[in-house]
Amino acid sequence: MTLESDHRCCECSFWAKYVLFGFNFLVWVAGIVLIAIGIWARLQKEGLDPLDHLVTDPAYILIAVGVVMFFISFFGCIGALRENVTLLKIFCIVVVIIFILQVIAGVLAFVFVDSIEKQVLDYMKHSLEHYDDNADINDLVDQIQKQYKCCGAASYNDWEVNFYYNCSSTAVSRCGVPSSCCRQLGNSGVQCGYNSRRHGEQYANAVIYITGCIHPLMTVFQDNLVIIGLLAFCVGFIELFSLLLAHYLMRNIMLNNKLLN
Repeated sequence: MTLESDHRCCECSFWAKYVLFGFNFLVWVAGIVLIAIGIWARLQKEGLDPLDHLVTDPAYILIAVGVVMFFISFFGCIGALRENVTLLKIFCIVVVIIFILQVIAGVLAFVFVDSIEKQVLDYMKHSLEHYDDNADINDLVDQIQKQYKCCGAASYNDWEVNFYYNCSSTAVSRCGVPSSCCRQLGNSGVQCGYNSRRHGEQYANAVIYITGCIHPLMTVFQDNLVIIGLLAFCVGFIELFSLLLAHYLMRNIMLNNKLLN
């Protein structure tokens, strides 16, 4: 290897080293931010009783993603800065595993759309059942019903599963639906959804939305699959670029070590 080629190799290694470090440093900071946001969101819910089935709490998801980003970028940062081949290998292995999982998740999302719809439907029915028992669920359900002008999961009659809105209940809201299902609230502020399910679909349709929320939600999901796919492609491209940089840097480090020895 000539002196000129040695110089070019060192110069390329220098840029690869600091580009890889800079990229991973940004990811590391982003991971810390996600962890902080997740912890803050979790602390805001300390006064609420968590539900056993709500394992997909966004706060926990943010914390988990943040922790993964933190450790992956840590290996990338230190490995690049210290020119540590072992750390760079760990970084590459973890990124490859995540890339494979992303590909699998993407394929499953496109193939099992019907299964996803069933899971969303079950989750929504579970949320309806626990409505008025949990403030987070109330906010989520009300927001969905208002935004998409829908009511219930598959239909407005799904509110029968809720203790307070069940037609056999002794509560004043029996055989009704929450105000977020109402087409228009009266000036008096009286709950327009009361008794709205007692007199049949034609009467209900005049005062509340009767279409279930699963339909607009799945439409939004399917419409955004392409966007999700493009984002996943961009993330995958960045991951592959990081792998190439790390591999190039490792090769040069090992070559330099071999020449020195």
